[in-house]
Amino acid sequence: MSGVAVGAAFLIASSIVSTIEVVCVRLLADHASGGQIVLFRALAQVILAGGCVALMGGLPLLRTTRIKVHLLRGALSAGSWWMYYTSFRVLDLALATTLSFSSQIFVVILATMFLGERLTWRRMGATLLGLAGIAVAMQIWNAQAVDGRAIYGLSSAFLGAVMVVITSSLSRTERTPTIMFYIGIVVFIAALPQAALDWKPIGSREVMLLSAVGVLGTAGMWLMVEAYRHAEASSLAPFPYLRLVFSAIAGALLFGEVLQTETFIGAGLIVASALMIIFEARTGRSRKAAANKLQGEKSL
Repeated sequence: MSGVAVGAAFLIASSIVSTIEVVCVRLLADHASGGQIVLFRALAQVILAGGCVALMGGLPLLRTTRIKVHLLRGALSAGSWWMYYTSFRVLDLALATTLSFSSQIFVVILATMFLGERLTWRRMGATLLGLAGIAVAMQIWNAQAVDGRAIYGLSSAFLGAVMVVITSSLSRTERTPTIMFYIGIVVFIAALPQAALDWKPIGSREVMLLSAVGVLGTAGMWLMVEAYRHAEASSLAPFPYLRLVFSAIAGALLFGEVLQTETFIGAGLIVASALMIIFEARTGRSRKAAANKLQGEKSL
């Protein structure tokens, strides 16, 4: 199989796993707090990533000179995870999934503001298209239709974008199990007080669902990381958005949710925006590489 085919298979698997994860979160909506969900999610990641660390080299793999960056990424993950899971507890699965994809739009805005990245006309158009998609999905023109709880999904996407902009260089020096282990540790510690203050009595059913969220969330993240090891992001660009299809189907079949026309249109605009941003970045890299090659040939 080609690298793209393998990467696509990993992303499709990740989308399915992530959809099952948020279904479990919805089933826990009235039976476990957001803090409890994040706590179990982090604990599972620590156990699974720790096991991988042990198999791949043990303690030396955890040695790092970038502990502050790990702590920052973990802190941002704690906030992002809580907002993410809360959005799926209170919103329709399709709308919550749609809002989660707005992260790419926030990355462009933050990178332009704080990293000095050049904002091309194409990128500006894509960003405006994505913002329009958010507005349509939230139906901001209709005060009665606007669900203020959508702020959870947007906040999660924004924190995820901050995490990408600030700590994206971490993957260049650290192994995936190392990054995931430190994220799990920091998030677990951060979730402890919140879970303790808002602890709900849980039975065996809730423990099973919470454990499933932890394992599936970690597996989904791992599958996504592996996908991008096999192929470039631009080659795999359409596949993550299968989550929208899966979540809409799951919401309809399991929870009787009706896909709103506005959510469908907004999702389409956000997906189109994200794809435009990805392909514009790829085109920019290609032009730069061609220019560098030409410059090198001239110097010969």
